[in-house]
Amino acid sequence: MASTGDPEYKSSSTPVPASSSGADYSKFDLILRFLLFASSLVAVVVMVTGNQTEYIPLPVPAKFRYSPAFVYFVAAFSVSGLYSILTFLASLSAIRKPNLKTKLLLHFIFWDA
Repeated sequence: MASTGDPEYKSSSTPVPASSSGADYSKFDLILRFLLFASSLVAVVVMVTGNQTEYIPLPVPAKFRYSPAFVYFVAAFSVSGLYSILTFLASLSAIRKPNLKTKLLLHFIFWDA
């Protein structure tokens, strides 16, 4: 009967060190928040600077101010752009100061919901 304590049958490979607490998606979060700002800015600029005219019997300019839905659209995307700037700066500070990351993560969960 062979004993299991024989040193000649032990594995010679070294154990793999355990990784930290998992993957860090902070940079991905920062990129997504920047893309939110860029898309909000493009939407607001296109709506505000558009000079579309509709030819019915007379040329009538169509401005975003003439429709309440378009005014709401511009206001909503302006607020979205402001929110993206604030959360982008908060994400950037979470990357630079890792001790604030857990606190800011909880705030991001409440803000983004």
